[in-house]
Amino acid sequence: MKIVSCFTDLKELEPLAEAGADEFYTALNKLPAFSFGFLPQNHLRPAIEKAHTLGKPISLAVNAIHSSDFKNHALILKRIRGIDAMGIDAFIISSPYLLEKLFSGKPRLRARLQLSSVQPVFNTLSAAFFYRFGVSRIILPNQLTRLEAREIISFCRKHGIESEIFDYRFFGCAYVNGRCQLHQPGYYSLKTALPDGSLCRITARPGGLVKVKALEIPDRAGELPGLVRRIETRLAVGGAPRFCDATAFFDLALAGAQYLKYGTRHDPTPLKIRKVKALRKMSDLASTLSSTLPLDKARRIFIQKMSGWDGTRF
Repeated sequence: MKIVSCFTDLKELEPLAEAGADEFYTALNKLPAFSFGFLPQNHLRPAIEKAHTLGKPISLAVNAIHSSDFKNHALILKRIRGIDAMGIDAFIISSPYLLEKLFSGKPRLRARLQLSSVQPVFNTLSAAFFYRFGVSRIILPNQLTRLEAREIISFCRKHGIESEIFDYRFFGCAYVNGRCQLHQPGYYSLKTALPDGSLCRITARPGGLVKVKALEIPDRAGELPGLVRRIETRLAVGGAPRFCDATAFFDLALAGAQYLKYGTRHDPTPLKIRKVKALRKMSDLASTLSSTLPLDKARRIFIQKMSGWDGTRF
């Protein structure tokens, strides 16, 4: 798999490339972007030139468009087109409105359009919807089960769309964005954890803290039991794992996910470098094992090796 790394400083590009990054992405504070950490506006053109000198593509996140931003849509589009003229390789977009404007507008953008994980694609129907806007890559949300993700990856391969997943260890919550860290002492002040679960995984099974009740919807009653079970599984302790386990990564890499992203832009530079190196080693390990051993054995060894790594310390 190719490694996509965030950056917020020109000085990070070369060491991140040496650490194993195949692509870069960043964000600017003058364009709405999800999360924290921004590249100074006047550093974007030099960053594009530097990335291309290193032989690496570079993308820009514009993935936090809200309804309140639409009054400024003309200015946003103008800025995007100006950045496109600088030679940026791709824009990471979440807004269908913005996708439509960029895909159908003239002149056509030189840069590619990538669909952000914050405009989540949870099934092949939504993948097909965004396919019509000419997206070149779908960045999958971490809330997907492996089966759901495999089906979307298969759709992407069939239609010539790239697929990307986030690393499962470097984000805050296993049920939203990767590995949970709320059980660490610095994240809460309770003297004792909840007796049946922890703060981040609410007990939804019978007798637990949360109970899911089906609403009576005419003509759709037959769908409700399955929906309720699915919600309970997503909330309950012991529920189906997301991208927070090694098995999920291994299976999705074999399914054909092409890109693995590390995206904590506000991390200090040394930590960015260490994380990219870790991603490179993990991806290479999965590739080596799967190409030299029967898959069941390769998966078992991969899980054993990855289970000893604590994602909260580097």
